[in-house]
Amino acid sequence: MSPYKHLTLKDRETILLGIHSGFTQQYIAKQIGYSKSTVSCKLTRNGGRVNYSVREVETRYHQVRTHSRRPRLLTQAPCKI
Repeated sequence: MSPYKHLTLKDRETILLGIHSGFTQQYIAKQIGYSKSTVSCKLTRNGGRVNYSVREVETRYHQVRTHSRRPRLLTQAPCKI
């Protein structure tokens, strides 16, 4: 099991609401239970305070997670001997 915790959809929505409400990154981080640097990194990576989009971030997150996994052995075509 990975020691890393991923942001949830609710966390991303809270970030967006915090941005539009004019809150600081430190305040937003405290609300979602992550460090200020995590919020800063996510904002920088995903369009900044002006262009942050929950839908685009969530879509990209699921695409990256899907392609980063090892293919399952049992779902591949059976071997012909």
